[in-house]
Amino acid sequence: MEEELKNRKIDKKKAIKTLQFFAAYLVAAWTLLQFVDWVLIRYSISPYWVDLLLWIFSGIIPSLLIYLYHQDRINNRILKLREKIIFPLNILFIMVVTYFGFGNSDLGATTKTIAYTNAEGKEETTLITKEEFRTSFPIFNFKPITKDSTHVWLEFGISILLQEDLLQNKNISPEVKGITNTVDKVDYAKIFNDFYIDGEFDINDDTYTITMFIRNARNGKVTNQQTFEGKNILSLVDEMTVFVTANFTSNELNAPQYMDLDVEEFTSSSLKALAYYRNGDFENAIKEDSTFALAYLASAKVNLLFNKSKFEERTLADHAYNYSDKLPLQKRGETLIFKNLAYDQFNNAETLIKLQLEVDPSDKTYSRLLYSIYGRTQNLRDYTELAYNNYKSEPSTTHGLQLIHPGIINEDYKMVLDELNRLELLLLNDNNIFPLKIQPQLFKGDLEAAEKNLSKMDLLFPKTGNLTKVFKKAVTYLKGHKVTRADLKKFEGEYRFNGNEQTVKLWVENNTLLQYVSNQNITPFLMAGANTIVAGSPNNSRTWEITFSKDERNKYYRYKNEQNDFDNSTVFYYWKLDNTIKKAEALFDEKKLDGAKIAYTEAIKANPKHYYLKDVLEHINYIQSIDSVALQNQLNDVVGTYGPRIFWMEESKLFYKREQAENGQVFPKIEILPISKDRYINRTNFSTIYAFEFENGKSKYSFPYQYLMEKEAWIKSELEENTFVKDL
Repeated sequence: MEEELKNRKIDKKKAIKTLQFFAAYLVAAWTLLQFVDWVLIRYSISPYWVDLLLWIFSGIIPSLLIYLYHQDRINNRILKLREKIIFPLNILFIMVVTYFGFGNSDLGATTKTIAYTNAEGKEETTLITKEEFRTSFPIFNFKPITKDSTHVWLEFGISILLQEDLLQNKNISPEVKGITNTVDKVDYAKIFNDFYIDGEFDINDDTYTITMFIRNARNGKVTNQQTFEGKNILSLVDEMTVFVTANFTSNELNAPQYMDLDVEEFTSSSLKALAYYRNGDFENAIKEDSTFALAYLASAKVNLLFNKSKFEERTLADHAYNYSDKLPLQKRGETLIFKNLAYDQFNNAETLIKLQLEVDPSDKTYSRLLYSIYGRTQNLRDYTELAYNNYKSEPSTTHGLQLIHPGIINEDYKMVLDELNRLELLLLNDNNIFPLKIQPQLFKGDLEAAEKNLSKMDLLFPKTGNLTKVFKKAVTYLKGHKVTRADLKKFEGEYRFNGNEQTVKLWVENNTLLQYVSNQNITPFLMAGANTIVAGSPNNSRTWEITFSKDERNKYYRYKNEQNDFDNSTVFYYWKLDNTIKKAEALFDEKKLDGAKIAYTEAIKANPKHYYLKDVLEHINYIQSIDSVALQNQLNDVVGTYGPRIFWMEESKLFYKREQAENGQVFPKIEILPISKDRYINRTNFSTIYAFEFENGKSKYSFPYQYLMEKEAWIKSELEENTFVKDL
């Protein structure tokens, strides 16, 4: 009994001693973590070291407690079997957890130095905070307290202006999201952010009152708020920027400092122009403020993406660059990028884009432009590497979507599907993820899995039927056909859109048919019929069904592209280009009309269905049949404004532009070419001829002819709303 009591006393003493040592360990570990945290902040070193050390200090506790309790025996190197097992397993567990938890984390400095060439051509450097260590947060709507149609644009106008202002500070990463429901805000923000911003505003007697809320991303509760009041909305945005910056950035003296231009200085002082800008109506924004550099830049992006007109593209890029001295430094670089792209200086653009991506590695605009350049040059290695690196640095839905096509191009279907499965778990079974698996499953040949996901889409997203029909068609075709490389090779070639200057290239890489659309991305296509290919995003964007047509010689000469969204399908036509067409167009662009005349004759013979070739030849014949003075007089005779249509002379050329339509459609500036005294073609939109009707030798009416593909003929528009009287 005495022996048992003695052992109990010894055990109690050992337990107390163990607890004392353990308490000392906890105090020492916590003190060390606090000191390390201060050092990391003071010298701009990755804060992940604190998390890493915390995991190590916590993870070693099981082994530490065993050691402290049995330290007398263990110090004499007497270990029991359980300890020989537990100690190595504990260390292995810590290694595994820290590897997967911090293997992709940057444990170096939180800042880096960027080298760049300034406007004077001199090399400069600047210190910036690495993107990984910036505080990210979404900015949602500022709800109007009193409904007012005049100021409704401010609901997200305030958010957009606030983001533009905050983007000057590279210690933070704000983004604007068009979400108004609190539940949806929290669902979006909580995945990658600790906080989000929204607010409310009211206007009384020309005085703006804006209340900004900084909210917890987990539950939407307000953690901080402030009300701003004044008569100048742009000055209030500047004050709001100071408030946000104070909440989300470090006050350490060695943190990178950034210039903070006033919003009015780099946007516009015209609220009407800003309202147009917020609504994406860049043309009217520019009309309201002809020095609005951001509006020129945004419009140049749209024109470049959709190839509306080279004239317009270059004009907008030039204006954005000319007024770029109003913009923050990074936006100045962006104007230079688009100027280089507009003038086909792709090497310069690539260098500038890569510099911008050093500053903002996950920026969607810069990544898209780089994808476009790699697509143009068919640089699949760098194209794939960019997508893989973007996804590795930020496994988001956006980068997951961008990962799919490069993975398919590399025929790395398993990797794509594994990452989508991982992303699905990461985003808590987000129903937007599983539809992304359909394409890799189809390319992999797993038709059963693709069909199951298509059926699941029918159940969960019944309104997506117009989008998913192309993949159902592919499943039906692939069930009965084994696609060979030869089946795909027949579609190869270059094509030109009938309605603007967009070009398309189709080629086979390995066993996949790829498409590059000018200034856009590379897209892999599936066969869905003997002369049909399909592609697209099945859940949130567009799908395409392309059907090729053959002429009497069994030669592909054109394809019809049926583009589907949720509710509608729109048809576009593209013409196949061969060397005879390229030669004729090159000679025409070089003003070598005699050679172009011969080349166009040969091109028409080789491509009899390409109606627009005959129109250009008709133009050449016409201008060679009339002297230069008579031609200039003819062009001047039609100059003027006809309702929304404007015709004017510029450097002895006749140009046309239509004012923006009521539905927001923007029309580009184009050169028009005479084929007779009253009819003019253009080389931007092949499908339209502009015609004039004269009275007493003076032009009075303007109306169009439209080319109907089904009838293969020009038809004069008989619609009353398409004929306009010349303004006096």
